[in-house]
Amino acid sequence: MQLLKYKLGELLDVSRGASLSGEFYSSEGELIRLTLGHFDYQNGGFKENTSKDNLYFVGSVKSQFILNEGDIITPLTEQTPGLLGSTAMIPESGKYIQSQDVALIRCKEDMLDPMFCYYLLPSMIVKSQLGAAAQQTKIRHTTPDRIKDVVVFIPELEEQRRIGVTLHSIDRKIALNREINRNLPLSA
Repeated sequence: MQLLKYKLGELLDVSRGASLSGEFYSSEGELIRLTLGHFDYQNGGFKENTSKDNLYFVGSVKSQFILNEGDIITPLTEQTPGLLGSTAMIPESGKYIQSQDVALIRCKEDMLDPMFCYYLLPSMIVKSQLGAAAQQTKIRHTTPDRIKDVVVFIPELEEQRRIGVTLHSIDRKIALNREINRNLPLSA
């Protein structure tokens, strides 16, 4: 398998989310603002954020910031070590607002398979470059341009697709196993 060298900016677009005014945060509503709490950086993927009670946004928001099922997001702020480079996939269309601490990833699908990208961003080669370029010391930040500057080595598109499908299948099996384990009765 031949690996080709690229900067991520040649393979994908990265956009920052909306700056949302706190005066429109609410404990109920139709649209949920994405926060860093939606990233399950330890197990990977998306999680419901139960740490806050004002996750809804009731103000007006441009339609470009309302995400669709399957959209890939990554944090631009690292409030917990290891968060930069994490990825999550939006589970439902028309429900989540991309906030300014969250980047939306759009793959150039003739060069980069989205499912492969989902697993590429949290890889050690990407995370280490993002960590090295991050600003600040306590709460570190990155930017869409810094993400685009990361250098990666990837296989051709068909191989990316095979790898992405395989990794996604393994993740689904792990999630199912966790769910089964959660439902097992506790032994005495």
